Amino acid sequence: MRQILQSLLSIYRNYRLIPLFLCVGVIIDYSLTFYFAGSIERILDYEFSPTLVFAVKHNLVLPYLALTVIFYYFMGYTILKFLEGEEIYPIGVFIIILMSLTHVLGGLSWFVLSEAYSNMVFMLSMTSIIIAISVFGYEIFRKG
Repeated sequence: MRQILQSLLSIYRNYRLIPLFLCVGVIIDYSLTFYFAGSIERILDYEFSPTLVFAVKHNLVLPYLALTVIFYYFMGYTILKFLEGEEIYPIGVFIIILMSLTHVLGGLSWFVLSEAYSNMVFMLSMTSIIIAISVFGYEIFRKG
């Protein structure tokens, strides 16, 4: 048990590793989307992400996915690197894990096919944005 806790703590403290959770979440999201949607037409009709719809319309899904994963990794890495040693580092990790979970749940929404479920996933996404903005505001006032 102690070894498991030490392993989890080493992952938690590793700002290079945590963003990989977000990358995996995005890959799972889009994989589940294409698997459960069943057709390109359904994605074009019902997908929430306008950038994914654009990528599908213009046959750019793989480059879009690759660029999204790279962007997410470097943004997560950069943010956590700046937050390392700060008291809000745990919040940065929490936001990244929450965004990862939101992506996975978003991909599963094509299986669940429920408006309430989709709204819940959307609210999780908005929660991560609200937390990030709130913490940013807190830091401005605290250091100002």
